[in-house]
Amino acid sequence: MDTMDHLTDISSRIDHLESCAEWISRETANSDLGLCQTATLITALADELREKICKLVRDLERGSELEKLH
Repeated sequence: MDTMDHLTDISSRIDHLESCAEWISRETANSDLGLCQTATLITALADELREKICKLVRDLERGSELEKLH
């Protein structure tokens, strides 16, 4: 499995986690406020994790490009 396959797999898992958390949040909005808030937090964390991974990949790509120049 190459790097792009790994990143695609990670992205897919984050998407699934985020989707499940959104569903839980919707389904528990009127019945369990604590669970609903936890699901909302999971959604936010999934989005933050996705952003951090994208930034990491960009930084690694830039570092690799700089190494090629030297």
